[in-house]
Amino acid sequence: MCMAIEKECRCGKESARLHHQHSILPFETVANLYCPSCSGDVKFNENTMLKDNGWIIEYDMAVASLYGKKMGLQGEQLTPERIFDEGYCAWQGFTPNDLHRANEEKRELAQLAKTDMKRYIQVMREWSINRHRKLQGEGWRKARETVEA
Repeated sequence: MCMAIEKECRCGKESARLHHQHSILPFETVANLYCPSCSGDVKFNENTMLKDNGWIIEYDMAVASLYGKKMGLQGEQLTPERIFDEGYCAWQGFTPNDLHRANEEKRELAQLAKTDMKRYIQVMREWSINRHRKLQGEGWRKARETVEA
C-alpha cells in the first residue's frame, strides 16, 4: 500500500503530488516544498534538500531517520537523493503535477479507443514513449531512466 499527498509550495502558487512508497514515511517528512517561483530565494542545503528542475523538496531528516530502518537506510545512507530516487517520498509520476497533465492528455486520446482499439493501443504506446523522452529532455529526475522504442 502506498500513500500519496498533495502539498502546496511555500509561496502558494503551485502544489505537488508526492508518493510515499509502502507508506513508510509520514506526511511530515516534507518540511517544505518550493516551486520554481519561490525556490530562487532558498539557501540550498544538500543534507536536507533535493533539487529537481527548478523545484526543491526539503525533507525533515530527523523525521526520516526515525523510519530509516524500515527503508533499509541508516546513517550516511539516508540522504534526500535516496529518499527521492528510491520512491520513499517522490513525485507521484515524473513531475510535481504529472498525473494531472497526463490524465488530461490521455482523455483526449481515449476517444480513439471507441472507434479503433488497435490504433488506440499503438497511439498510447507512442504517446507514452514520446512523453517520457520529452520529460527526460526537460531534465526531470524521475524520467532519467532509458526509454525503449
